[in-house]
Amino acid sequence: MNSNICVRCLDKILSCSTFLLVQHSRPVNCSLRLFNTRPTDRLSSPRPRISKCLSGKRLVFPTGCVQSDENNLNTRSYSNKKNGKKPSALFIPVPVKITSNPDDINIGEEFGTDLSKKTEELMELLATFSKRREIRAVAAENGLDEYLFHQAFVSFRKYIAESESLEPDLHIVLSDILVGGGHVDDILPYFLEHARRVFPHLDCIEDLKKISDLTDPANWYPGARAVDRKIIFHAGPTNSGKTYHALESFSKAETGVYCGPLKLLANEVHRKTNERGIKCDLITGEERRFADPQGHPSGHVACTVEMTSTTQPYDIAVIDEIQMLRDPSRGWAWTRALLGISAKEIHLCGEEAAIPLLNELLTSTGESMEVRRYKRLTPLKILDKSLDSLENIRPGDCIAAFSKNDIFTLSRKLEEMGHECAVIYGSLPPG
Repeated sequence: MNSNICVRCLDKILSCSTFLLVQHSRPVNCSLRLFNTRPTDRLSSPRPRISKCLSGKRLVFPTGCVQSDENNLNTRSYSNKKNGKKPSALFIPVPVKITSNPDDINIGEEFGTDLSKKTEELMELLATFSKRREIRAVAAENGLDEYLFHQAFVSFRKYIAESESLEPDLHIVLSDILVGGGHVDDILPYFLEHARRVFPHLDCIEDLKKISDLTDPANWYPGARAVDRKIIFHAGPTNSGKTYHALESFSKAETGVYCGPLKLLANEVHRKTNERGIKCDLITGEERRFADPQGHPSGHVACTVEMTSTTQPYDIAVIDEIQMLRDPSRGWAWTRALLGISAKEIHLCGEEAAIPLLNELLTSTGESMEVRRYKRLTPLKILDKSLDSLENIRPGDCIAAFSKNDIFTLSRKLEEMGHECAVIYGSLPPG
């Protein structure tokens, strides 16, 4: 295996004995390409020393040290999934410009101590500052975790060490601490100010937390929250007229959207609405069919629920089979439609058993729901004996099967017997 390895890792290896103890036990035999994770001007070339020391040796590396992508030189690689990166690692520190002193006027030095003569004491002071638990606790409250604190402190220390002229107040504070006239914690306000220059996101960390908060789905749709929506639930069994009444409101509105569970149902609403002289487009995952010959969008849309737009405003929205929001695989689409559609009036059609869940969801949006109940229009009778044979099938009967193969097997048998039958299943394309 040809791999790349960080020079700093090899430096540590070479400073140890010829054996390398690792946490990952699987050894890797590899020919190495060196890559550097530090600026080249700070690194004296270790290649001759490394080449000499590694001659004839078999090395064992932990998984996270080896980088097998030869195109990503001068970058770090972490392939150990157990050592996942924290989100703070995504923030790149901004370099802070070192202040110069072109006029040879150092106001802080006039009132304090010449810090250039106390470099060692100053570095020890900063080291003490960085190790204090109280300092780290306050830094954490200001958005600096361990990673960000370290990055900010390194920048702060470099800024103090290399600046020709510090800000007068910071210079005086450091001078007072060095002569015993102040406490090391007095540095904290200046460190936090510097940290905000290194990581500007700290000034808006609360806003970032609010933006990234996904615990309240109702707030994902500000457009819907800005509309005073009226929610009407048409509850009833099959063939009770609940969807019919909802679609009547849909047809009378200037703009509307029908969200169905099947492409077949969306296609049926599309066809019947256009037959009534109301232009209605069809949108499914496979196609978009415009009612206007020129391809201009119509005011009415019939779509599968997954294709529902949460940005387009409507007068009326119909969400069919709303009880499907309990479905483990597709329920997200009904939940998204319910919370996100920007419509003045939303008609929900489904089983009455969905009412408690809907009320709970609408509590998060601050909306109430009007319930209209329907009874079955035609009686449903249960036979006191089984069908026994397909020969007893009558016109108008419906057979429910539990797989697509069973559906086609039954349809072929019925056609062989001289019966015409329609086939309906979930992934049936519109036609």
